[in-house]
Amino acid sequence: MSEEDIRITKSREAIVKAMETLLEQKPFRKITVNDLCRTAVVGRTTFYAHFEDKYKLISYILQQEQQGLETILLSDSPPEELILEVLLDIRGNKKLYHNLFVAEASDELEKLLQDTFTSFFTNILTVCQAEGVQLASSSLPPLLAFYSSGVVGMIMWWMETDFSMPPEEVTSCLSNLFGFLWK
Repeated sequence: MSEEDIRITKSREAIVKAMETLLEQKPFRKITVNDLCRTAVVGRTTFYAHFEDKYKLISYILQQEQQGLETILLSDSPPEELILEVLLDIRGNKKLYHNLFVAEASDELEKLLQDTFTSFFTNILTVCQAEGVQLASSSLPPLLAFYSSGVVGMIMWWMETDFSMPPEEVTSCLSNLFGFLWK
């Protein structure tokens, strides 16, 4: 990798880290490109060489977060452990999630989580069908919408109530609601 490539990579990483740092401090709508440049110690030209605006930057960060959550959910661990891992990840980034999604009431997180859990339940429901488990419908799309919306709704409630329940209790509740799918 050339020195120029390393500088480009380091600049991008600094900008991403700056957004994450600023999201620990304030809601997304209050973060400016100047804030990002100051925190990342890069010029505006460098920022715009990497991202069209702060919305493209946050979209990039959300894609990375979705890939991380999908990696967790698509591993070979039992479903209860996978859900608990996701909840622990969300709680571990509490300020970031709160300032990005709860304070903003953004649809971005809901879409990110919806897509992630749709993949998760697609895998589970496909196995259930193959094993002859009697599902509420032979058509997967309505089931996927129902299950993923339920999980996302509970996660959003959990964040909005400032993580009022331990993640293990939320996992247990979800397991009781959906557990028949992975028994």
